[in-house]
Amino acid sequence: MKREWSIEAATQALTELRPLIALLREQRAALEGLKQELLRLRRLERAGARPGGSDQSDLQAIDSDSATQEALVTSSLVEVRIRALVDQMQASVDRVASRGIELRDIERGLIDFPAAAFGRPFLLCWEEADGEVVSYAHSLGEGFGARLPIGEFLRRHAQPERGI
Repeated sequence: MKREWSIEAATQALTELRPLIALLREQRAALEGLKQELLRLRRLERAGARPGGSDQSDLQAIDSDSATQEALVTSSLVEVRIRALVDQMQASVDRVASRGIELRDIERGLIDFPAAAFGRPFLLCWEEADGEVVSYAHSLGEGFGARLPIGEFLRRHAQPERGI
């Protein structure tokens, strides 16, 4: 059975989630940097050259075999670092998901907590810009744009479903 969060429990969980989201954001930025480095090394491998200038844009033709070997070794190390970083990030995302929390956007720190009221499921919605308290909600299947302050959301959805 999926956990249903109260406003208080979701707000309390932010204490653990905020640093985790900040870490994921840092890791994602590092991952982007490593990807760019790997692309640069792959170009060097194909060109059979190595960086010849401080701006890394001047390529210096050298013995193709040694340049390729150097780029291959370096790119292999970058690939290992990428895999390790992706594994660390996946572990953090799994940690969030294992609590029944849906991580929607790392950059914005956007997360949803499954909840229910009046016998109907919905999502408590929080992003870092909201501050220290979970105070918004939206229906399942709706996104950030449909969220409302929790009190207003509950008033609008207090009516029982009517059959057609």
